[in-house]
Amino acid sequence: METTIEVTEQSQTAEVRRVIAELGRLHGMTDVDVGRASLVGTEVSTNLVKYARRGLVAVSWFEESGASGIQIVAADHGPGFANFQRSARDGYSTGGSLGIGLGTLMRTADVFDVYSIQPLGSVFLLRISIKQVKPINTPGRLWVGSRSLPKAGQLECGDSWGFKQAGRWQRICVVDGLGHGPLAARASAEAIKVFKACPERDSPVEVLEKAHAALRPTRGAVMAVAAIDTEQGVVTFAGIGNIAGVILGSQKAQHLMSMDGTVGYNVRSFRQHDYVWNADSTLVMNTDGLVSRWNLEKLPGLLSRHPALIAAVLHRDFSRDSDDSTVVVARGPH
Repeated sequence: METTIEVTEQSQTAEVRRVIAELGRLHGMTDVDVGRASLVGTEVSTNLVKYARRGLVAVSWFEESGASGIQIVAADHGPGFANFQRSARDGYSTGGSLGIGLGTLMRTADVFDVYSIQPLGSVFLLRISIKQVKPINTPGRLWVGSRSLPKAGQLECGDSWGFKQAGRWQRICVVDGLGHGPLAARASAEAIKVFKACPERDSPVEVLEKAHAALRPTRGAVMAVAAIDTEQGVVTFAGIGNIAGVILGSQKAQHLMSMDGTVGYNVRSFRQHDYVWNADSTLVMNTDGLVSRWNLEKLPGLLSRHPALIAAVLHRDFSRDSDDSTVVVARGPH
């Protein structure tokens, strides 16, 4: 669950701090860690007000490889940095300030990543971990990031997603409940509940079959499950409906195949297919809230970033306000 705040004037930084403080207290963070997160939220929001167009800040809770805490994603639509390294030096400013804001972000955040390109804009990923614990880079363990937002005017997102380690498999599930609002959210939440309860022996098709039975009392959903075995270098994928999936990397893109139908309502057949997974592979799965023809042509080097940052950039550039939108990205740590 994430909270997104539009930040176009200085007063909105108070809302960012409020959301951060509430989330920190909910998870039992210390005052020191909440203070660090609030400082980061204030600085990144202030930068949006001063320098950016159409700025958004998304606040959520993260858990990754032994670390957990508050994640802050700040995205804007321009103008971006001509030279980020120069701009990040203390004392450099184009806005009449002391020029220490970017340096403060980099020193305070336990995880910092940024992608900026002119004139498209910048996206920041900032994580404040409990007790400053950093993720452990376990061989074969995937890093996973997401961005999810309800349709404009809706309070609840009808999309859901989940990630689960199940023995040798690392599984990712993306669900889009039919329609929008609470009923769509209920259907997608039920599907994720089924997904998380499935044991290691269940294949992606078996996960979908169990969800199909469980979702009959709901309005139904489209749904896809990817099971990744990094040691064997294989991805097993099964989908029903228009959840898109693609594996990107040094080799030719592999587009993942789904079957027609609606989970919980009408499915003619369940099928799964295997795909190749390499050390440099990146999996992207998204609902139809992203345009179908998204691509990385104008986003050089994006796949080298943290999956949460990749997801945020794709969501900024290719999501549609007319629908719930979710994108999930997974890859090994580089």
